Amino acid sequence: MQDLETLNRLFGKEAQVRFVEGQTGMPIIEVATKKASATIALYGGQILSYKSNGMEHDLFYLSEKAIYQQGKAIRGGVPVCWPWFGEDPSKLGRQAHGFARNLLWNVLDCQLHDDIVEITLGLESTATSKQWWPNEFRLRKKIVIGEQLDIALTTENRGEIPFSISKALHSYFLVGDISQITVVGLDGLDYLDKTLDFSKQTQVGDITPFAETDRVYLASPARVDIIDEALKRQINIEQSGAENIVVWNPWTRASLLNDMDASDYRKFICVETANAIANSVIIAPGASHQMQVKYNVSSIA
Repeated sequence: MQDLETLNRLFGKEAQVRFVEGQTGMPIIEVATKKASATIALYGGQILSYKSNGMEHDLFYLSEKAIYQQGKAIRGGVPVCWPWFGEDPSKLGRQAHGFARNLLWNVLDCQLHDDIVEITLGLESTATSKQWWPNEFRLRKKIVIGEQLDIALTTENRGEIPFSISKALHSYFLVGDISQITVVGLDGLDYLDKTLDFSKQTQVGDITPFAETDRVYLASPARVDIIDEALKRQINIEQSGAENIVVWNPWTRASLLNDMDASDYRKFICVETANAIANSVIIAPGASHQMQVKYNVSSIA
């Protein structure tokens, strides 16, 4: 584990990028420039917050009851689901959504140019990771923090046999009230509805959530927008290297989660960039695959 003194010496950028002790001693990256602010937990390589200058509210929801504990995923921000999305595909009893969100990531690089911060985090296969998944890999997450937020997740196969992965950036977007949002850009797409036993449905019009929502869309448009009438803002989501969009809100089932207030379902919507279900990615030895997403926020009248 990289200690805070070493991290600040190697990668700190005066007041703009600092490594500090967070909840339960977990190392946190704090970014503050003229263009934006953000916090990133090295545990899970997880973005916890982001605000471009001029934004009144954070881009992401972060539960006040989030559990900061080894082996537990942090509820909110942008968890990384990898190398599988959803339940264990091999049905071996492994945890849902893979192990990347429950490991401490390494800091590989940090650059500051024109008040834009570029941070690269990484994971590599170890004896521990092979207890859950036997493959040789290198995983890189590049985060660019400026007037918009860019994330690129790159998986490299360092072994001698192909392997298959599914993955998602499980973004929890903060909203003023779930009843006053519209998700635009998915009209006409087929999706699997988990609330209806994974039956195949077709989206008609935009999404205005009014009940529990748990859908895997079977195609991924280049752009999806969240219109938030309560916060008077529009969140633009642009993705590449992804074949699915996942839309999730637990609605009143939030009361079953021990790391979220029962009423917090009104405060967020998850619109996730993903490769899942039949769109798992097979990576040949020596090859790599990148999934990228860009988030931008603008005001609406």
